[in-house]
Amino acid sequence: MPTARKSYDRATWSGLHGTSATSTCVEGRVKHRKKYPSGLSRDAKSLVLLLLLYTLQGVPMGLSASISFLLQEKGASLSDIGYFSFSSWPFSLKVIWAPIVDSLYFRSVGRRRSWVLPLQVLVGLTFIMTSSKIDELISDEGSDVKSLTTIFFWIYVLLASQDIAVDGWALTLLSRQNIGLASTCNSIGQTAGFFLSFTGFLILNSRGIIGLDSFMFLWGVVFLSSSISVFLMSEHHSMHPVKSVKQAYEHAFEILRLPVVRTLASITLTRALAFSAAETLTQLKLLDRGIPKQHLAIISACMTPVSLAMPLVSARWTGGPRPLDCVMRTYMSRAIIALGASVAVILVPTDIGQNIYHTPWAYYVYLLFWHIMCTALSTVHFVSFMAFFSRISDTSIGGTYMTLLNSVSNLGYKLAETGIFFLMGATSSKRCIESIGRSARDIHSPTSLCADAGMRELCTSRGGTCVDDETAFHFIVILSPFFILRMACLHTSTRGGITG
Repeated sequence: MPTARKSYDRATWSGLHGTSATSTCVEGRVKHRKKYPSGLSRDAKSLVLLLLLYTLQGVPMGLSASISFLLQEKGASLSDIGYFSFSSWPFSLKVIWAPIVDSLYFRSVGRRRSWVLPLQVLVGLTFIMTSSKIDELISDEGSDVKSLTTIFFWIYVLLASQDIAVDGWALTLLSRQNIGLASTCNSIGQTAGFFLSFTGFLILNSRGIIGLDSFMFLWGVVFLSSSISVFLMSEHHSMHPVKSVKQAYEHAFEILRLPVVRTLASITLTRALAFSAAETLTQLKLLDRGIPKQHLAIISACMTPVSLAMPLVSARWTGGPRPLDCVMRTYMSRAIIALGASVAVILVPTDIGQNIYHTPWAYYVYLLFWHIMCTALSTVHFVSFMAFFSRISDTSIGGTYMTLLNSVSNLGYKLAETGIFFLMGATSSKRCIESIGRSARDIHSPTSLCADAGMRELCTSRGGTCVDDETAFHFIVILSPFFILRMACLHTSTRGGITG
């Protein structure tokens, strides 16, 4: 397809040079719709529905993080938690089946509702059925990590498929002038869903108000109830012919063959490696050190307004012709701030969580400040890459282009996240200590006292605590700035092929 190849190259080249490309795709989608007075009122119902659907997509993300905390409390190794992290990979792999979701549907039901309706019901039923077994899957006697991973992988497959359908549905649900609010609904909704199912659950659970079984059952009912809203919402039929599955896959392979896209993919697949240890493992290390999970949940809650505000604060730069400049100028700053993870773990007070009459406010202020800086820069980098992807995507096949680039970017994060869990699990071992900072020999030797459930129980019975060895964690965190320097050298050598 030489003609198609040229159109892709022109669109990509103009976007990468920072020049404005005229967008006609959205105009074509909405041209058939009637003109209405400006304002949000006409799209109010559509915005509420999108916000609801995106919020529900954030729920399993928060639950996965909560379950990682619970697994850590029950004595699971970092390798076990790394194995469980595979469950969230479908969001990074959804490009594989995105053309199927985009092309196959029942016309009488609607192109998007054909997928969203059954997916909502299936997720709700899965949550309800899992709720009756979840306490057996996560227990002090030993957690069934493989079954947990299988169940949540299935849930993520369903919600990743829904995400494809909802993203496409937003283009026809909203009027032309409000169509940019779709990404806002996505960001706010998923953040809210994560907050409710992570911070909300951990706080309620720590106070004995609700267990994981009841919490999952409740969300199962919410998913089933939300399908009623989807059923009642009408769907506009596109005036343009829908591509076949074969044509959609052909377009995806055309994009992958572009040299500039392959270069960009190599960058997005490796950009998270330097920060993965600090941003993935720190909360688990702090929990391991004795910080109450409700305190970590409260700090996480404080990050919600930061995540919501930073896209607005950074819009001046990320909305410009060269959004990646924002990333290049703050990459090293993010790596240096990542060093604060080691400081946060080392400085944990020895009596934290034990003395209810003393709260180490100075330490918590530092921990809050470090989380704010990490969250702010992480959000800015995410928004910058999304803005860059939007600029370089060929508008005639924008859905496939964006899904492909987003999937590659997400895959880079997941590879780094899962990889760091397995690396730490292979290079670290749990040791029994009487209090943070004292040697395992104070109670028992050898230091592999926490190698299995029986040894962990013995350690606890003697007044000890099983803690992961942190040497490998600190070593990798300290390497972050040097890793960034090396990546900068490699990427600078290829930057000419991207930016010209």
